[in-house]
Amino acid sequence: MTIRRTLTDGAVVLSVAGSMAGADFGDLHRELVGHLRARRTKIVLDFRGVEHVSYHDASMLAREFDLVRSHAGDMSLRGVTPYVRDILVLAGLSDVLEAHASDAGGAGRPRQGLAEHRAC
Repeated sequence: MTIRRTLTDGAVVLSVAGSMAGADFGDLHRELVGHLRARRTKIVLDFRGVEHVSYHDASMLAREFDLVRSHAGDMSLRGVTPYVRDILVLAGLSDVLEAHASDAGGAGRPRQGLAEHRAC
C-alpha cells in the first residue's frame, strides 16, 4: 500500500493505492494522527487506487473514522470501487459511503461487487 499526500486550502487528500494489509495500515494511522495533531481535521481518503481491503482492515478503517470524529474532524471516502465498497459495507461503513456516494469512483461503469469479483 502506498499513500500520497496532497495538502489543499480546505483539506488533506490522502491517495491510497494497492492492497491494504494489516502491516501497512499502521502507516495510514500514523498519517492520520499526524494531520490531527497539526489540526488538519478535514481529511479525504481517495481510494481510486485501492485494489483490495480485507474485512479486518475495513474494520480498522471504521475505527480511524471514529478517531477523526473524536477530534472534531471530518473524514470522507472517494473513488471506492464496487468490490471494495461491498467489503466496507460489511465492516459497518455504509453510513460513510452513503454520505459520499456522489463522490464514489466507478460511476457509469457496470457494478462488479464481491460475488462477481470472486468469480473472476
